[in-house]
Amino acid sequence: MSSWIFLVAAMAFAWLAYDAWKVATPAADVPYSLTAKGLGQDLSGVPLQEQKARKEWNALYGLGDLSQMVWLWGILAIACAIAAATGFLA
Repeated sequence: MSSWIFLVAAMAFAWLAYDAWKVATPAADVPYSLTAKGLGQDLSGVPLQEQKARKEWNALYGLGDLSQMVWLWGILAIACAIAAATGFLA
């Protein structure tokens, strides 16, 4: 029974990895105003140099590069596929 659950989870994670790969954009190409909007920050009156500093800080200590989520979903898909295969073969 758990092998079927792992197989379904592997397919779901594989779909999420494919979707993340399709919409991935390099973090350098995304303006900080979009990131700030998602975080609920108001940028009215904030100079561009300060926005650049916030973007660099956020890349190091904040959300990071979200375009790398494809790796998370891919690794989870592979792990669930291996678990399902070992369950079916055992």
